Amino acid sequence: MHQDQRDRTHNLLKSKNIARALFANPANVTWLTGFARPWRVGADLYTGGPALVWYEDGTFTLIVMDAQVAEAANFAAQTNCRVLGYQGYSFEEQPAGFDLLASTLKKLVSASQSTTDMGIETRHLPLFLADVLSQSKKLNFVPIDNWLNPLRITRTPEELDKMRENFALIKIAQNAARDTVQVGRLELDVWYAIYQSMQSAAKETLPLGNDCTVGRRMGGPALAVEILPSDSFIVDLSTQLHGYWSDSCVTYYATEASAKQVAMHRTVAEALDLAISMAKPGAIAKDIDQAVRQFIINAGYPSYPHHTGHGIGVIGHEAPRIVPHSDEVLQKNMVIMLEPGIYYPNETGVRLEHAVLITDDGAEILTQYDLNIVPNSMDKYGH
Repeated sequence: MHQDQRDRTHNLLKSKNIARALFANPANVTWLTGFARPWRVGADLYTGGPALVWYEDGTFTLIVMDAQVAEAANFAAQTNCRVLGYQGYSFEEQPAGFDLLASTLKKLVSASQSTTDMGIETRHLPLFLADVLSQSKKLNFVPIDNWLNPLRITRTPEELDKMRENFALIKIAQNAARDTVQVGRLELDVWYAIYQSMQSAAKETLPLGNDCTVGRRMGGPALAVEILPSDSFIVDLSTQLHGYWSDSCVTYYATEASAKQVAMHRTVAEALDLAISMAKPGAIAKDIDQAVRQFIINAGYPSYPHHTGHGIGVIGHEAPRIVPHSDEVLQKNMVIMLEPGIYYPNETGVRLEHAVLITDDGAEILTQYDLNIVPNSMDKYGH
């Protein structure tokens, strides 16, 4: 599992003459090992810090709290990836996760025979661990915070399998939203239905994010806001499954959409089709953003106040960003989200979003739900 990612990382570090390194960025820990820290609300009172990956001379060691060792071993139990635990929770003595994690890391560094520079992801490493490292030996630290970013933006077949499963889960959640958007219900009613359907299907507790609002609010967390007969309803959902993120957006209608809403929905759907048609290897991110944004404007609508899209993977917003200033080039096996919209604040709004995989032949749509939800309207934009 994730052997390809570790092999590429090893080759990169070797080319930079880095024989040992410490990875602290949670996204990189997941990318290297497949392990994602179990999701929970609030801080873990017993863990000594984030999960870490220690690298030395081609061997990767995942460092986690003892309660996570068994789960981590399921992800990392293969050649050249070890799992090392430290005690977290204790009732027989005062919990000392911070000290025990520091001690575990100190032993690894002290036992190291390497005399070359040591790479460290400084931006995600807690200060107390940096102090431990500096005291262990006379080390020359090399910041490596962004080194894995270029490697992380394209997906392996193993990663794509995980993401496809997550997007299938999102379809279930969007179906629950569609069935719950009714006049007189609250935004919170829709949110609860989404959450219940997703957890039941996954058979585990998962995070749930993004927008679940009437269109006149444009976006935000679900509130005790009643759905009116004139409302569109924007459901922009994402969750993390197997360490990888999904995303999605569909706009629903509680009753028959107005002529204005039908026209808006049609235009956004066509803008999304344009974006998907441009998503191919060699395309420039800002060119897609400009073309899609201009399509909306040319149709007589205001430009939307957000990105046209973004990459997705072990974090919800990976490179490339489909924005006006980005010169990033699309590559085969990137997975990106595309999400144009039209908004009239305090009146109505429409946003539609698909996930696409960049292939040699263009874009493969990964989100298999119906975006064209306009009751009693025309052509492909109706049921």
